[in-house]
Amino acid sequence: MLPRFPSRLISFIALALAAGCAGPEDTGLEPEAGGASSTIAQALVCDGVTCGGHGVCRDNAGSAVCVCDEGFTGTSCATRGSNFYARTLLVPGLADPDVYKENDDLFFLTGTGDARTVPLYETNDLSSFRFKRGYDPSVADPTYDYCMIWAPDLGKANGVYNLYFSAQRVPNGMACPASGQDVTTFVASASDLNLNFGAPRPINPSTTYPRTTIGSACTAQGCNRNIRIDSATFNDTSGSWLFYVWFQNGNNISSFNLAAPATVYNHTGPALYSLPAHEEGINEAPELLKRDGLYYLFFSTGWYNSQYAMNYILGDSLPALTRARAVRPLSQAMRNASGALIQSHGHNVVVDRRGEFFNIFHQGVFQPAGTFTSRSTYKQRLAFKPDGSLHSLNLVNVRWTRLAGYSYSLDLVLRDGSVVGPCSAVGILGTANKTVFNGVCPSAGSRMVNKGDIAAFRIFYSNSGTWGPFVEKAYDGVSDDVFLELPGGATPFVDLTWSEEETGAQYSIDVQRRDTGAWIGPCIGVTSVNRALAWTYSGRCDTPGINVAIPNISTFRICTAMNGDWSRARCGATAYDGKSMHVPIVIP
Repeated sequence: MLPRFPSRLISFIALALAAGCAGPEDTGLEPEAGGASSTIAQALVCDGVTCGGHGVCRDNAGSAVCVCDEGFTGTSCATRGSNFYARTLLVPGLADPDVYKENDDLFFLTGTGDARTVPLYETNDLSSFRFKRGYDPSVADPTYDYCMIWAPDLGKANGVYNLYFSAQRVPNGMACPASGQDVTTFVASASDLNLNFGAPRPINPSTTYPRTTIGSACTAQGCNRNIRIDSATFNDTSGSWLFYVWFQNGNNISSFNLAAPATVYNHTGPALYSLPAHEEGINEAPELLKRDGLYYLFFSTGWYNSQYAMNYILGDSLPALTRARAVRPLSQAMRNASGALIQSHGHNVVVDRRGEFFNIFHQGVFQPAGTFTSRSTYKQRLAFKPDGSLHSLNLVNVRWTRLAGYSYSLDLVLRDGSVVGPCSAVGILGTANKTVFNGVCPSAGSRMVNKGDIAAFRIFYSNSGTWGPFVEKAYDGVSDDVFLELPGGATPFVDLTWSEEETGAQYSIDVQRRDTGAWIGPCIGVTSVNRALAWTYSGRCDTPGINVAIPNISTFRICTAMNGDWSRARCGATAYDGKSMHVPIVIP
């Protein structure tokens, strides 16, 4: 008579037995000794053990043991470790990374390597990567040779694994790169996780659709039909999409639904919009994410060997992801105290594992004089704000209350117990009450410090040149905002930020008085705020022309309307404590 197992365990055993003859090439995982019987035993021991949703249960001599995912610790993986938001090196020398997720315990990483082949790595934990194989399109294709192979994208559609990559192509034996050509994009396919990709194919050849274009000229239908570099595939309920970069006045991003390629959606770039100078006419490396009903278009700006940085746009649909909405910084290129570049970040891919999101990107290294030297691929966990926006990679707004006649200095307390001080000395901060820490301590030899390594911020204050008293605020390793309240200090301003609503929405600011409970609305009207998503309030309601002291405000409210129709305005409010210097507001 068989023992009575839970039905879900019986199903698991049946699946395990069915898979008993599978080898490591079928799953990407090494088989345990004992084959299917060991898998069944492990299922018995680990039945019902969830490891907090942040690990995998293993049978250790008949006892259930949780192997925790990176960043979690404890017997049930319920505790965040000190390395939770740490930045980690994944593959030295690899640029333009892309990751394909087969499941939560099997991922494949690719990127730009030697520009002649495409390297492919695999991992079971997003931490330890092993080289799987290289793909050489010149070997796979008996007719052509390929060079300038950049920025691959690895994905799966309709049961087939597809590898898109940028390259030049020439007949066998001819010089590559070739005169009169520009880089374009090809795709190769594989039937299984062996990832043995066949010969490359052009995209939409002999059509008027966006397509592979060997020559350097724009198509007759426009430059945005030339699929040049940085392809990114994205599977959505609306279909499978291809995002790509095309050249005109710089680098631009467009996309199309593979099932309806005649319609091209233009997203961002210098041929479409006026760009700020620091973007250097470069908008490239698109990456897509959908989370909680919001779509994210990540892209990189600046030259790869210059001010390379990551940005993103939020929207409620893929076509809505344009610069008609806010462009938000995800990182900022870092400079030393002399202004020379010392680190950059770009070409990212976002990967989720058991509900946790990770940003994988390449990081540029520069010589002391600011000369670019190399790139390598890193990983850092992402964190989302209540409105769906993201905490940045390397920016922290540090604010503190004002003491009349005092000057300030900033130190960092690191998670290893050491102190970087001063990080920004009085000569930089002076009497200011806010600074933006961007990962560099200019007063400590331009030392670079990752956000995830910071345990606390310290503000020293002095009115005599003698530095002793300070206030310290613990830091979580990821937040973009830190507030320190000095003893007896006054709040000189409040930075208001709020969620972005429909494309083209306008906003206004109301305040509620603490003394009377009365609302003043608008305090700052739509003529002033317009489409901005942030405002610094310093005690003056400009629209009615009255002063409302910051401590006398009990609530801030943001209202939004479309096309001036304030009769249908929607509002979101946040209670205010009279002291804080940053108030985020989410409009329902």
